[in-house]
This record gives sequence, C-alpha cells and structure tokens, in this order.
Amino acid sequence: MLSGLIVYAEADHGRNAWFISSCINHFASNGVSLIYQNEDDVLDYVKKNKVDFVICRARNYKVLQELEDQGIRCFNNALTNKVANNKYLTYQFLLKQNVRCLSSFLSINELDEYPLVMKSVDGHGGQEVYLIQNENEVETFKKPGKEYLYQPFYKNGGDLRLFVLDKRVIGAVLRHNDTDFRSNFSLGGQIEPFEASDELKAIAEQIATILDADYIGVDFLKVDDKWLVNEIEDPVGARMLFKASGIDASKLFCDYIYRALTEK
Repeated sequence: MLSGLIVYAEADHGRNAWFISSCINHFASNGVSLIYQNEDDVLDYVKKNKVDFVICRARNYKVLQELEDQGIRCFNNALTNKVANNKYLTYQFLLKQNVRCLSSFLSINELDEYPLVMKSVDGHGGQEVYLIQNENEVETFKKPGKEYLYQPFYKNGGDLRLFVLDKRVIGAVLRHNDTDFRSNFSLGGQIEPFEASDELKAIAEQIATILDADYIGVDFLKVDDKWLVNEIEDPVGARMLFKASGIDASKLFCDYIYRALTEK
C-alpha cells in the first residue's frame, strides 16, 4: 500500500483544512494512505515510517532536498520550492529563461520614481507587500532581518493567474480589487474565469517544464497592454480556481500524483 504525507507549516494548517481533507479523501478512494504532517516534524517521521511520497505545501526547500536525497518523490520538487518562494530568485530565473517579466531590484536606488512597490522576498498571499509613496515610508514598513525587493508601480491593468498541472495549463483566473492595490483573493480580491491566449499558456508551461514542477501558479500583470510574469506560486491553491470556474484542481492534482506513482 502506498503511503504519503501532505506537509504544511503548522501556522498554515487551519486555513488549508479543506485542501488537506480533500486530498486525503481522494487518495483513500484509491487505497492510498495520506496523512497530514507539519514541516518541523516530517524528517523525524520519515526516519521511523515508510513514506513513498510527499505533497509539500510548505515553503522549505531544504527539507525537500533531504527527502529527495532519501529517494522520496516530492510534489513539487526542491528546485521549484526554492525558486518560487524567493521573489528575487524567481526574477533571476525568469531573466535567464528570457521570459518577459516585471523588473525587480534589491536596491531601492535602482528606481527613481514614486510610488513603487516593496515586497519581502519570501512573502506570500499578498502579505508584506507595500505601496511606497516616498522615501520615508520605506523604513516605516521594513522589518528587521527581512530582505526586500522593489518594483515599479503600475495601476492594475490586469492581474492574472494561470494554473499549471503536469506542465499543462488547466485554467486561468483574472483577479481585481477595487479597494486595494493588491488583488489577492485572500485579501478580498474579486475573481472571474479567463481564457488565456496560447502565448500565455506557452510561457506558463515553459516555466513549469524547466522547473519540472508538478502543480504551480504563474502570475502575470498587464503593463502597457502586455502581460508580464510577476511571480511563481508554490504551493498554489485550488479554492480560487474552483470558485471561478468549477475546476477541482485538488482532485486533478491527486489523480496526477497517483498516476505518477503507479504507472510505469
């Protein structure tokens, strides 16, 4: 019998209970044991128990590297986790692949116009993202020990997420927020299904292929009528896509993992 873990940071467990239970139930229907484990305990757990695969929903590529070194199949892999969860590494990766993307700088001195956007390099869900109106505000928002990147601010001409499973786009959602410059669904942003062009799909699928990613989101911003890649989302959720289009990405993800583990 196949045995797997679904791993989150303990602080993220509660708000992701639906996704966790959905995955557990999907695997149970195929005779596969899947249990929740928090990221702090996963390495100790695998020392004492048989684990065939790990669904990693935490942001800790070092743990994934150790699991992969033990021959455990991880969804997503350590490389995807590392690149996607550091916004500046994402930017460097996109430049290397010649992907059209939003300019990002580690020094605010590279930008000469306000307002601008300041983000912690490891933030997610729209957290630790600030619209900076002047030089004094930079120090107001900075937190000790955090690294930040800086981007030009563009009035939202469109904020788009493409969901990519098994190197293929399975859906897209357009996001907007009338009360906040951040359009994240978790921050009250509105959503609607979107029919992505073949060009945008090709870009998202190229990113997933190079990373060998199993299931990611690729976020685009529309700037001067052109879509620019802004971020790569790992772990990417399923709730937004389901609400916008009825596509159950959690089931599709679990079915994909089951095939990957059982088909030779």
